[in-house]
Amino acid sequence: MLSQMTPNQVRVVLEAQHAELREQIARCEDLADGVDAGDVDVTALLREVADLRRAFSAHNQLEERVLRPVLLDADWLGEVRVSRMVEDHVEEHRALCGELATSTSWALRRVLASLRSHLDSEDRHLLIRKVPRDRT
Repeated sequence: MLSQMTPNQVRVVLEAQHAELREQIARCEDLADGVDAGDVDVTALLREVADLRRAFSAHNQLEERVLRPVLLDADWLGEVRVSRMVEDHVEEHRALCGELATSTSWALRRVLASLRSHLDSEDRHLLIRKVPRDRT
């Protein structure tokens, strides 16, 4: 089914995943505040971070499958450039996912800020400028 998605459909799906990931990041930050204040059991935060890692991993797997063909469809991008972009992107995903395994609230906040920044960058560069629109 993914191979049959148009560039616009890919963009819509990825944007929806970004919105959900941002909501999960906000929940993690709220829970971290609660843990630091002594109002929330750390188990709730750990559970939410685990959910975020699963959602981010699923998002990454989707991007790894759909970005290369969609970017290759862009007239101005060459195969070597696309391959390098996707490889760098995959490595950044793996690093962020690994960093979510942190054990301190200040380190978690840093990773959450990095993840939010990463999603913002994807929105600006991959989903707006580089992902081609459906051809009519």
